[in-house]
Amino acid sequence: METPLLDLGYLQEISQNDNTYMYEVITLFLDTVPKSLETLDQLIRETNDFESIQRRAHSLKSSSNVIKVRGMFDNVARIDLLAREKTGKEEMLERISSTLVNFNEALPLIKAERKKNKPMKK
Repeated sequence: METPLLDLGYLQEISQNDNTYMYEVITLFLDTVPKSLETLDQLIRETNDFESIQRRAHSLKSSSNVIKVRGMFDNVARIDLLAREKTGKEEMLERISSTLVNFNEALPLIKAERKKNKPMKK
């Protein structure tokens, strides 16, 4: 059975299905992760700055463990490790490309979840 493209199970668990909390976490995710992925992609493609690659990948691990997009956590964790070892640029390129494909496919679903959890105005 294939891993779902988007898994919010952990977020639902820690939020105890509190819509406001889920809305805020998803909003924070959408405000930070797309730019971070873009920066990581650029660092991998255009530099050999393994320290910056490692820092960016490391920072993405926690976000990708709360809102789970297929393969994202494993890919950024592996990029983090490779960058620490200062090796594996080809593998990093493959992993960031795969991550971006899945992330861009999941983006409308993430936005729909945010909209679904938007708190009602009182």
